[in-house]
This record gives sequence, structure tokens and C-alpha cells, in this order.
Amino acid sequence: MKLSGWIGGLSAAALILLAAWWFLRPVVGPDTARKVQTQAREDSTITSREDSPGGSAQPASGQEIPMQPPDPALRAELENLRSRLAQKPDREEVRRILRAWADKILAGDPDRAAAALLEFLRSGQDEPTGLEFLVGEGGLEEWPSLRAFLLDLLGKVDPEEAARYARAKVIPAKNSTVEYAVSLRILWNHGGAQEASPELTQAWLGLLQKPDWSVRPGAAWMESLDFAGRLPAALPVFVGAATEWLAAPAASEGKAEAAQLALERSARNHPVETMGTLMQNPAWLSQGRGPGIRASLFARADLADTKQAEILDRYLSSLDPASPEATAFSKAFPYRKFSVSPGLSGFPDLQTPEEIRTSNLAAAEFFGRAMAEGRYPGLRDEIAQIQARLLELNRIK
Repeated sequence: MKLSGWIGGLSAAALILLAAWWFLRPVVGPDTARKVQTQAREDSTITSREDSPGGSAQPASGQEIPMQPPDPALRAELENLRSRLAQKPDREEVRRILRAWADKILAGDPDRAAAALLEFLRSGQDEPTGLEFLVGEGGLEEWPSLRAFLLDLLGKVDPEEAARYARAKVIPAKNSTVEYAVSLRILWNHGGAQEASPELTQAWLGLLQKPDWSVRPGAAWMESLDFAGRLPAALPVFVGAATEWLAAPAASEGKAEAAQLALERSARNHPVETMGTLMQNPAWLSQGRGPGIRASLFARADLADTKQAEILDRYLSSLDPASPEATAFSKAFPYRKFSVSPGLSGFPDLQTPEEIRTSNLAAAEFFGRAMAEGRYPGLRDEIAQIQARLLELNRIK
């Protein structure tokens, strides 16, 4: 076959195949095309979040993550809110205004609300509210500044954006103890996790160790000490600081009392880690109010737990029988008093009546065995007092 004839035959075959494809091709209408484009955008967003540190979408330029434009109406309402606060209404009126505004935002479109709240926070604007930093049963009930109120509200409207803003802006800057405390709560509640993450631990230590914040602490700083009872990895640093405050409580600006409450909650939430930390350094909690508080923390031991029983055994073996601490321990055990007031991290964990009964029975067995084996010879009178107390408690069903 000649070359020209071969090319002509090939061209004819190509035309036939092209015609067949044209008639058999899938028809993509406008709706399908939009779905494909939308999926492509979603896939792109997912990829950018997976590729970025912490799973958060971060543009290559390092700029803020683009969001939909804020609703002009919400923007205007935010400015009106700021203007009303600038007029210095009385405390009850401020509370009423903020509650009504929060209710409206929470009932609306969360995406539009988050965009408006973030725009205001990024603007740097603020206005004092005249309120305190007050924690209630449902979370924060008062906020000293408009920014603190809006940041807390953002944590309810869009927890992901709130956590991202806290990580990127509030935690590194350390400009406001109030906003920092709100950010700690946001990170604690992020995703409903309430976990002692390394990120939260480091953020909390940043607050604890900032000198100008701790010298004259405000209410937000004090309330943030509640997280000491949730973050076992931070306990050595916290106990070291608490030792100094409890040694001279009058000069501690209220930190001694806050530390005592935080240690109490730590002993309940993380008993093994708390008692283990105290055993690491005999100098910790050794002065001022420290020994009495240390005795009360060990007096909370649940001896139905083998690990706690082992640590208590080491504590009693090292305890000076003639010390006021030994007397304090024998008078306190078993120590069941706990504060049930809510903290910045929520309510403390409490034992159930059945758990208390099981713990008391285990304690009676522990001290009965100690007496039979002649352990803690210098504490025999104290142990006898404890046994009598446990006998009475276990008789009460």
C-alpha cells in the first residue's frame, strides 16, 4: 500500500472513533459540574490541613486562614455592643446585655458569627466591662473585658477556630492574663477532649512562670491554677512554686490558698502522680503550712488502689513520728473533704459512696496488717487512732 493511501485510511478510522466517542460520552450538566468543583475545593482544603502542623489549615504565606466575610449586620451589632459598654452601664445591665448578645449569637449561623468574632478579635479593639473574672457552674459567668467575652463565645460557636486563634495569637503573645485564662479553657475543652495534652501543659506552665503575672496575680491567674489538678506532667514545677507560697502565706498575695485548693484537686484527679511527686523531694511542702497540707494529701490515699498503698507505705516509713505532720496525718486519715465548687477546668472528680466504703475497708485491712507486722513502730498510737476511726466508719452502712 502506498504511504498516502495508508494515511488516508488511518484518518478515516480516527474520524469514525471520534464520532463514536461524541455520541457515547457522559453528559455533565451544570449541577454535576458544580459538585465536581465543590469536591475539588473540599479535597484541597483537607489536603492543606493534613499537610500543616497540628492538622490545621495554614496558607503557605503564613497569613490568616481565609473565612467567609463577616455579616455586615453582625459587624454593626458588634460595634454597637462596644459603644454601649463604653457608656459604662451598671453591672447588672452589663450582665443582661452580654447574656442577651450571647443567646442571639448562639442561636444564629455559627460560620457567620465566627467570622464576625474573629474579625473583631484580630482588630485589637476592646472595651472594659466593669465585671470580674467569675467562674460558674456552666463556665465563665463574668468577663472583665469585651475581648475576653467574645473569645469565650467563639469557643462555643466554633471551638476549632477558637483553639486556632488561641494557639496563634494569645498563647505566644502573653499580653493578657484574662484572655490567656480563657484560651486555656478553650484548649482544655477543644473537641470535647478535656485531656492533659503536652500543648496545654506547656501553655499553662507559660502562665505559671511569667514573673510579672505571678507577682501580683489577678482573678484570672488565680482561677487558672485550677489546671494544676489536671496536668500531672506540670506537677513538679507547680509543687516547687506552691512550696514557696505555703512557706510564707501572708506574703503570697493569695497564692497559698489557691495552691492548696489546686493540690487538693490534683490529689483527687491524679492521686498516684501527686503523691509520687511529693515523694521525689523531701523539701517540697516542708515549711509553713506545707507539712500540714502534705499530710492531708497523703491522708486522701485510696488504699483499695495498690499503687497508692505502696506510695503511702513509703511515706509512713519516712515520716518522723515526733513531727506535727505525723499528728496531722493521724487526725486526718481518711480525709474525704473536697471542694465541690466549679473551677476553670470544670467540676472536680468526686468519689461515690460505694467507692468511699470500699476505700475505708481497704484502709482498715492496710493498717491492721501494719500493726500485726510491726511496721511504723513510732506511729503505733497514731495508727490505733486511725483503726478506731475506720472501725466506726465501716460500722456505718
